[in-house]
Amino acid sequence: MISSTEFKKRLSRIKLIVTDVDGTLTNDKDELGEDTLYYSKKLQSEKGIKITFATQRIHSSIVKYAEQMDITIPFMTVNGALIKGLNGTIIFKSVIPPNKVRKALDLAKYYFVRVALCYNDIILYTEDNSVLKDYMHRIGTDYVLVKDYYDYLDDVVEIIMLGNEKNVIKHIQNKLNFPYKLFLTAKYYRSNSNLGVFHLEIRKSGTSKKTGLNKIARFLNVKKSEIAVVGDWYNDRELFECGCLNVAVQNAVPEIKHLAHFITKRTNNEDAMGEFLKLVYENTP
Repeated sequence: MISSTEFKKRLSRIKLIVTDVDGTLTNDKDELGEDTLYYSKKLQSEKGIKITFATQRIHSSIVKYAEQMDITIPFMTVNGALIKGLNGTIIFKSVIPPNKVRKALDLAKYYFVRVALCYNDIILYTEDNSVLKDYMHRIGTDYVLVKDYYDYLDDVVEIIMLGNEKNVIKHIQNKLNFPYKLFLTAKYYRSNSNLGVFHLEIRKSGTSKKTGLNKIARFLNVKKSEIAVVGDWYNDRELFECGCLNVAVQNAVPEIKHLAHFITKRTNNEDAMGEFLKLVYENTP
């Protein structure tokens, strides 16, 4: 945390706000708050402050938020694997090499864990893995049933594995990180909606919310000191390690609150994002 004086000083320099979506921007009903809608438009039209997203969701599932908030700049999806604008312009896309996709699928089959492929802008699943849809908290996602994953190795931006055994998921993570660290990054975390389920997200090495934010900052020619990041969950830690102004919503996990310079009074169900946007509006010239 920082002093109120320092916080207001840093708010006055903000030119870009990067926010997580689930648990941060939206409430538990997948809705935007009235203050969020009101101040996001005023900040962009009156103050020239840009707003964008950094989320694990796929691009098509958050287009509606961009349209509701009048956001025109590219936004980051699939945890940094794709940065794409409403007009279809892609400024970055990270595709996993097909041979590494095959290796991950082989491991999932051997250890009997559920797996799905984020294939371009949809999520592919097989009949044996249909239960994944009930445990993957990716609202608005298009799920497509396919017969065989091995027919879809060429345009995979993320591999998602789920299991009930933490040790098994961690073992697969180690198998993929060594000796494939130069090619793949395997991130482990516990589900925020199903606490007995453990996730493994596998992307091309060098792909993360942190690297995605760096690419957006360069694209917009914005300094880190001019960026505010907003989040709630463990996978937002990457954003909070970028050297920006870190904002945690009230419902954030302790680890994220510990890294925050400011914590909202409201939760995501009380329009925490709207609370922060109002503060930015009131403290910028």
